[in-house]
Amino acid sequence: MTDLTPHAAALTAVLTANERPALGAFLPAGFPNWTAGIDTLAQFAQHGADFLEVGVPHHTPTLDGPDIAAAYSAALSQGAAMAHVISTVRLTAANTHKPVVVMSYWQPARAFGPQRFAEELAEAGASGAMIPDLRGEAAAQWHAIATAAGIHAPQLVSRRDSDTELEQTAAAASGWIYAPAADARTGFQGDLDIPGLRAFTRRLRERTRHPVVAGIGISTPARARQVAPYVDGIVIGSPLVRPLLSNGRGRQHALGELAAFADALRPAPQVRTLPA
Repeated sequence: MTDLTPHAAALTAVLTANERPALGAFLPAGFPNWTAGIDTLAQFAQHGADFLEVGVPHHTPTLDGPDIAAAYSAALSQGAAMAHVISTVRLTAANTHKPVVVMSYWQPARAFGPQRFAEELAEAGASGAMIPDLRGEAAAQWHAIATAAGIHAPQLVSRRDSDTELEQTAAAASGWIYAPAADARTGFQGDLDIPGLRAFTRRLRERTRHPVVAGIGISTPARARQVAPYVDGIVIGSPLVRPLLSNGRGRQHALGELAAFADALRPAPQVRTLPA
């Protein structure tokens, strides 16, 4: 078995060492453009993100809502390609010293070559790559390829999965298990079923020792605070991408949103009671 790269080991440390869930910030590579995207990721690292997630732009992002789909479309219209993803990872990992995870649909990874994809990500300093539309044997094969390169292969699960399916997915995962807070596409802003999420994460923890990371539906800092007791990490995507799709002070609004999420996840200060 290949040892983890230092970057992959750093992700494990971030997800397991905090008194609060680690906060991840998502941005597609090449959005708003290549240079602005790299600068924005660096700013995310300075405004509360414990790790960074770089999205691979894709023309049919079936698991994503309108905001991330629009960001992917904007990046592709400017010529974003896998080379931009690799260079974004390399520069972001070097400049921020934060773990960087890639999120990619299977089609662009397969077109690039899965082994080449894993090896170039590892060389660039990525901690891992999650491919959310892989299941079953295909997910196990990707896990083997990622492991050989020394990076993590987080896996997506659904609360609709049977216990057997959860166990199979956990066996094909490393780094973390991604448990959506809402059974919806990214950008969901409706109410969250917190009791359902609590039961879901309990089922997961009975079947795996991997950290549990949540995303999708954590649309406000208040919702992040609700989810925090049940998970080891929270990834924020659409609340950061949405303001960047607008003109004007979009980046400042995104950074303000991220800082608010970070504040919401900080442990409450301990109040000392003085003796009477």
